[in-house]
Amino acid sequence: MTARPARPAARTLPDLLDEMAARQPAHELIVDSGGARRLTYAETRAQVRELAGGLLRAGVKHGDTVAMLMNNRPEWLLVGFAVTMLGATLVPISTWSRPRELEYVLNHCEASLLITIPLFGGQDYLGALAELGGPGGARLPHLRRVVVVGEEVAGLSTLDALWAPGRDVSAGELDAVRRAVSPDDVAYILYTSGTTSMPKGVQLCHGGLVENTWSIGERQRLTPADRMWMGISLFWSFGCANGLLAVMTHGGTIVLQEQMDVAAALALIERERCSVYYGTPNIAQALIEHPDRPSRDLSSLRTGAAIGAPAAMQMVMDLGAREICNVYGLTECYGNCSVTDAHDPAEIRRTT
Repeated sequence: MTARPARPAARTLPDLLDEMAARQPAHELIVDSGGARRLTYAETRAQVRELAGGLLRAGVKHGDTVAMLMNNRPEWLLVGFAVTMLGATLVPISTWSRPRELEYVLNHCEASLLITIPLFGGQDYLGALAELGGPGGARLPHLRRVVVVGEEVAGLSTLDALWAPGRDVSAGELDAVRRAVSPDDVAYILYTSGTTSMPKGVQLCHGGLVENTWSIGERQRLTPADRMWMGISLFWSFGCANGLLAVMTHGGTIVLQEQMDVAAALALIERERCSVYYGTPNIAQALIEHPDRPSRDLSSLRTGAAIGAPAAMQMVMDLGAREICNVYGLTECYGNCSVTDAHDPAEIRRTT
C-alpha cells in the first residue's frame, strides 16, 4: 500500500512549488500531449524562476493583473506559477472567447499584460486583438503589452524573449519578491460562464487554493504515484483551481491534453498510465462509446472527480475509475467544495 503524502506546509502557490520540488525534485510534474516534453518538479521550478525573473524585468510587480489565453500546454503552468510568484494575479481566459468577450474580460480585470497563443480551435486571438484596436487603444485602455507564445509576430513580444533577462535576476532578489506573497493575496481571477448575466470575476486567494485542493486530493486518496489526465481546460476552475493543484499538493503528475480529441485521449491515458480522471459525464460517455475503447487498456484509472446523477457516475466507474468521487462546487467556492471519499461505498458516491 502506498504511503500517504505529508501535508504541505506551504500556503502560497510559489511556496508550494518550492516545497514539492525540494521534497521530490526528480519526480515528473508535467507531461505534454505528445510525451516529448517532460518536466520534473525541479525542472519546472527552475524554468518558473527564470520566467518570473523575465516578467519582473518586463515590469510585472506585486498586485498587477496578468491575463493568459492558452490551451493545455506546459507553458500554461510555467506562466501561471511565474506570475503568482511575483505576487501578481493570473486571469486565465476561456479559449472559446470571441472579440467581445475578450474585450469585456480584459477591461473588467484591468489586465496590463496578456500572454497568448496566436490561435486555437478556430479562434484567431491576434486577429481579435487587432479588431479591438490593440493594447492601449480606446477599447483596451488598460492593456499595455501582449506577449505571444510559440512564434514571432511583428510588433509584439514573445515569451521566449523573457527567458534571457530572467537568468540575470539574482536568486536573492527573486526570493525577496516571492516571500512578499501572502496567503491572502489574490492568485487567480476566474470568470464564470455568464449564463444569466455578464461573467463575474471571482477572486481566489493563495491560501484558499492550497487548503482546498489538499483536502480534495485527500478525499480522492491521491499519492505521488498518481498521474492525472488533464483533458478538461485549465482555464476552468475544475482545471487550474482543482485538478492541477489537488495532484500537485500530493506530489503527483499532470498529463496534459492540448485539445480534446476522444481517440487521442484514450491513447494518452493508456500510454501515460493515467490513474486520475477529471471530467464531466459527457466526456466519459464519449470515451466509452468511441470505437477505439475496446482496444485500449485503461486499467490504470482509479480515482478522480466527476459531476453528475447516479447513471452518469456509473459511466465513469464503467470507464475504469472505480474510486471516482462525486463532487459539488462553484467557482466562488474554489471550485469543488463538497467531495465524496474515494473509499466510500460505490452507492454513496453515485448518489451523493
